[in-house]
Amino acid sequence: MNFIDEAIIKLRIDADIRGLPTSIDLARGQVICDTLYSFEAMQLFDKVLEIVLPQEFAPMPEGLAAKKYLASQKPQVIFTSRDYTTDITLNLLREALKPDQVLACLRKLRSTIQGAYPATLFYDEETLDAVGISVAYMDYKSFSLNGPIYNIMFVSAICNRPLVGTFNCPFGFWEVWRPAAVEMLKTIRETTRRERFGRRGI
Repeated sequence: MNFIDEAIIKLRIDADIRGLPTSIDLARGQVICDTLYSFEAMQLFDKVLEIVLPQEFAPMPEGLAAKKYLASQKPQVIFTSRDYTTDITLNLLREALKPDQVLACLRKLRSTIQGAYPATLFYDEETLDAVGISVAYMDYKSFSLNGPIYNIMFVSAICNRPLVGTFNCPFGFWEVWRPAAVEMLKTIRETTRRERFGRRGI
């Protein structure tokens, strides 16, 4: 583990001393990598899920997604930055998952990643309260032909189904992106039937 990796772990303890933000207000927007990002709530998967994402992100073109993600691992939803360097992916799986099982699910995914990619370096593992639900997440450093990548993988239970997603960006930008990414996780919520089907419902 090199100095940068050790610094990431230490950052969780001394962020206040270093003057680094540990959270931001998404409603006010945020300048990240010289770009001003605005954030808005989006409803996905037939409106059962809502999450706040950057307005400047857009669905990744199919051709690029096919190159960047293996066919067997291609996420159901991929939003990407204008330069295609930073992604947010989401999958709503069909298996059953209870809210109290999200952390165990995340740890199982970690074991799978460790087995397949032993060089992966893991940092924190946390559970946070989003909007009425729990979201478990971990961050880690992976490696690609284009250089190291900073990742946040998260798991929650939406309609008693696993929501599994990732945030990833070039490793050199982890420090400026992490606070915004964590705040986005805090906005995940399961919508109500009224929101999905209108006031009359079905």
